[in-house]
Amino acid sequence: MKKYSLIILVFLISSLSISLFLYKLTSSPPCLNADEAANAYDAYSILKTGKDQYGNFMPLRFKSFGDYKLPLLTYIAIPFIKIFGLNKFGIRMVNFPFVFFFPIVIYLLTKELFNKKLISLLAAFLIAFAPGLQLLGRQAHEGYMTAFFLTLSFYLFLKFLKKQNVSNYLLLTTSYLFMLFGYHSSRLWAGFFLLVFIYFINKAKIKWFYILGLIAAVLIFGITDLVNNPSRIQNLLFFNNIGFSLKINELRNEGGSRLLYNKLTVGVKDITSEYLRYFSPQFLVALGDENFRFGFPGVSPITPVEYIFMFVGLYYLFKNKEKWRFLILAMLLFSPISASLSWAGLSITRSIFIFIPALIISSYGMVNILNKKNLVLYLLLATSYLLLLFYSWDFYLNHYPKKANIIRSWQCGYKELTSYVVKNYNIFDRFYITRKNGQPYIFFLFYLNYPPGLYQQVSKLSPSDEYGFGQIESFDKFTFSLSYKNTEKHIVVIGFPDDFLDKNDSYLKKIKVGPEEIFFIKER
Repeated sequence: MKKYSLIILVFLISSLSISLFLYKLTSSPPCLNADEAANAYDAYSILKTGKDQYGNFMPLRFKSFGDYKLPLLTYIAIPFIKIFGLNKFGIRMVNFPFVFFFPIVIYLLTKELFNKKLISLLAAFLIAFAPGLQLLGRQAHEGYMTAFFLTLSFYLFLKFLKKQNVSNYLLLTTSYLFMLFGYHSSRLWAGFFLLVFIYFINKAKIKWFYILGLIAAVLIFGITDLVNNPSRIQNLLFFNNIGFSLKINELRNEGGSRLLYNKLTVGVKDITSEYLRYFSPQFLVALGDENFRFGFPGVSPITPVEYIFMFVGLYYLFKNKEKWRFLILAMLLFSPISASLSWAGLSITRSIFIFIPALIISSYGMVNILNKKNLVLYLLLATSYLLLLFYSWDFYLNHYPKKANIIRSWQCGYKELTSYVVKNYNIFDRFYITRKNGQPYIFFLFYLNYPPGLYQQVSKLSPSDEYGFGQIESFDKFTFSLSYKNTEKHIVVIGFPDDFLDKNDSYLKKIKVGPEEIFFIKER
């Protein structure tokens, strides 16, 4: 295959991926969630004032809800907010360049691993349309771009092994640093990468001083951890979950020995079970993420065809004694570790990189089987894959955003609520809004395009709760609590349906998203 033909094919795959990304981008997912709104507003605040929403100048961690978000997504979002404005489309365009370049980087990485064009093209195609990966790219989430920079780092690492010069090393270190400041799961990947680098110091005769740059990147990142002490990370750890401690106490109260039932033994057992679930067809094919924002029954992260050929590919990797077989296997096996250490359930966001080695291996398996040159097998494989892929994307684009539990999971209704507030702002003295479902203040800042310079003067976050999140009590005319006095007049009380005793009260106004009643409004 000629070089220009390959370039056209890879460019075509990337273009198709971008077309799918842009299609119904603001419709599915149906609404903006609080994290997207927070990243967008901080980007808007930096754009307007050079400071985040709390008045911190160009921070390396964004305080946000007290979870101290890593900064990569927010800073990359700034030009998109500048061009498209502070709106849903503007913030979701943040992953646009990564969606386009991801298939290209996959092609280059796979080419380095196997030096076979067909496998590289197939891997690029599978990655470009894998729902498990691309659904995260359709929302403003740090996990997608972090997976991109991790993939790019592996490619640049292999290039560096072939030609150990300063330019290749600087590219590798830069990509590695971007990965570190992308998403919290990158901490463990940084350690994995260092171990791989150290392993090849003798094997590939890498000079020792080259590792100093990677260590420096880790130290720079580590300083921001020490300075900000993000409690959200600690609260997600398996051992810090109160349910875990209660489980051990229950086992002991039932007569279990402390020797058998303690944090170490029960923890190892539970973490091992959770880890293995990430390789199951239930996770990779059927259900995906347990959080409905990142997965839903009916949307297969990968198709059954790709899942089956992942095992076929593993067989051929070792049968053919591929040079990089152990590195590829290590990438696959390491991918779920960060997610399995969390109590939050099966998570695509924390294990997203698993799709990279899985689909590269699957591509390798398909090409080795297809070498049998059986036309019937070609047609059966292609038809099965495309049909199964179509069902997943059709469900996600046309059915997923209409589900009641999806509408609620995505915190829908705030756009409509702020429209009501704008119309009635001058009529009432205060608006009392429930904070039962996350951090409502950020939606008001976002949808009202509230001036950052004005908000920075009053922004004050409460101490973190048991989940690692703080709250904003009030700003402007808005109080995020339903604790109001019965004597107060000219106020509005806004809550969820279960916040009101008489749901059929004719005086109650209702905010709906589709058929779903989200907010009830009582004017006093």
